[in-house]
Amino acid sequence: MVIGSNTTSIPEVIGREDALFDPNDEVSISQKLAEVLYNPALHAKLTQHGLQQAKKFSWDESAKRAMTAITNIKFSPVNSDVTLKKNAIEANQNILIKKIAALVPSQISNKEMRSIAHSISYIQTEPKQSQLFIDISELVQRDAGTGIQRVTRSILKELLVNPPEGYIVAPVYATQGNLGYRHARHFTAKMLGTTSTMNDDVIDHQPGDIFLGLDLQHHVVAAQKNYLSALRQDGVKILFVVYDLLPILLPHVFQAGTDSNHKAWLDTLMSFDGALCISRSVADELKIWQRTHGPNRLRPYAIDWFHLGADVANSIPTRGFPADAVRILKQIKQCPSFICVGTIEPRKRQTQVLEALELLWNQDVNVNLVLIGRQGWLVDSLIKHIQRHPELGKRLFWLDGISDEYLEQVYAASTCLIAASEGEGFGLPLIEAAQHKLPIIARDIPVFREVAGEYAHYFQGLHAADLASELNNWLSLYKTGGYPKSDDMPYLTWAQSAEQLTTCLRLDTH
Repeated sequence: MVIGSNTTSIPEVIGREDALFDPNDEVSISQKLAEVLYNPALHAKLTQHGLQQAKKFSWDESAKRAMTAITNIKFSPVNSDVTLKKNAIEANQNILIKKIAALVPSQISNKEMRSIAHSISYIQTEPKQSQLFIDISELVQRDAGTGIQRVTRSILKELLVNPPEGYIVAPVYATQGNLGYRHARHFTAKMLGTTSTMNDDVIDHQPGDIFLGLDLQHHVVAAQKNYLSALRQDGVKILFVVYDLLPILLPHVFQAGTDSNHKAWLDTLMSFDGALCISRSVADELKIWQRTHGPNRLRPYAIDWFHLGADVANSIPTRGFPADAVRILKQIKQCPSFICVGTIEPRKRQTQVLEALELLWNQDVNVNLVLIGRQGWLVDSLIKHIQRHPELGKRLFWLDGISDEYLEQVYAASTCLIAASEGEGFGLPLIEAAQHKLPIIARDIPVFREVAGEYAHYFQGLHAADLASELNNWLSLYKTGGYPKSDDMPYLTWAQSAEQLTTCLRLDTH
């Protein structure tokens, strides 16, 4: 049995006039208490009524009423007295914003102004299509021509041509000095061979959007951490592509501080939704690192992987040949030629490769070595050795920063790829070599096994003699045709790679 106030919504809940009292009148309260205590008939009626009334307020009944109300709102004819039509909202939107602006004090901080602008951005005339923001900050600011930039260009192009169902693909970028991400409209138009008349405006977002950190820029991600956190709080899924953990796993082959920068970057990533790794090997390494170094989370951190593509023609390749290209290609074809593709750096072990070739040359083995890649870090002595080498331009060639078009010709002219790196995230040159049916000699590391499988000749050891011995063995097999062939090695196109990535985007992070 229940009695209660005759104000607010309580009378609606109780449903009987004789069970109510005036909460502002002590006499009314005391009289009602006495009435129900000393009037058995009233007490019984109120008790029975209460049992029946309670059935009207079950969770099931509440849900039914809510669904009925929502359905009526959605499907009933528009009532002009209570519902503004879309064109009316559009017509009055500018007026609304002006009225909001008129309420803003003349003295206001930039932080408060950004907060107001952020709130205004949520005023929508209708639901917008979800957006897939692709961060290409490094590519916009400078295309260093590295493997990561090649991946970024290739994946971006495929996503623009074939966006995930239900999403608009929006390339974006940020800088270290300015908070927030902007549309990369001018860069994208230039990349696609067109022009854009639109500005690189600050992005608008809504729940259901996805942010994908496709490019790699440690310092920009660190500077934008709070901004990305705000996006996540607004319902945007935040994902990053992880290319490798090499600065952490092999700190001795990187510049001082690179490992700590990479750790800080991974720490930042772990505060968001998930990582898409470029191989199963990298995904396994990231899972191990997360278990020992990752933060405690209520919601699991999602980790998935996809493989890269290899069709250079569909990666928006760079073009052009140097003046000596014809001569060099002719020399490469004159005898068995080994090529190494990648930035000149300690991890790639070009020093070991060159020293191994020097041992072969001293044994009167007539072979070429072609090094393809820009100068990296901690290799000053190696670069000097190459530049002063007596075989330079004869049986040793260093092609620094060549175009994709020239690289294709070098692959076609060469005999075998040497992949001597101590660690990789994927090993794109292996795929490119297989595309040209070029044999592969690779260091025996997990990711190369994952990518090349039985289609490569593997070696171990970090000394020049170790590799020289394997090269001699391979040359013997090459003469008889008994070497592992890459002709049937499976690989993806960039379209297939982007399709794999798109599948990963839908991983459950909520």
